[in-house]
Amino acid sequence: MSAPPGGTPYGPAGYGAPAAGGRGRTTLVLALVAGLLLVLGGVMTGLYVTTNGKLDKAERQVSQRDGTISANQREIEKLRGEMKTVQDRLADTEQDLTGTKNDRDEQARQKKVIASCLDKLTTAIAAASRGDKAAFEAANKGLDKVCDEAENYL
Repeated sequence: MSAPPGGTPYGPAGYGAPAAGGRGRTTLVLALVAGLLLVLGGVMTGLYVTTNGKLDKAERQVSQRDGTISANQREIEKLRGEMKTVQDRLADTEQDLTGTKNDRDEQARQKKVIASCLDKLTTAIAAASRGDKAAFEAANKGLDKVCDEAENYL
């Protein structure tokens, strides 16, 4: 076989023939880049899986907390309603108590008026039975006014 002088079977150097050591270096660089990409892909996949698991766990926790918050809010509203009912009943009871106290005070005042009337009347009768006109006049003074008021309560 004949070949052109100074050439290789592939043609002159620099035209399609690989340079000595160039192919090995390119393969090595490509292998390193592929290895780095493989390692980087593995790391990124691991990070994704880990982050996704943490995200799912966080979402479950948030969902549980939302449920707890909702339940607590419903309980709070229920208790507020019960508290309002109790407050209303307490206000009614206080009003009844105030009314009862006022009635008691009024009855005590009426008893005093009736007792005063009876006391003046007894004093006037005793003075009249003794024949003491001055004592009778003193006891009889204001007797009509007090006894008229007392008569309204009897």
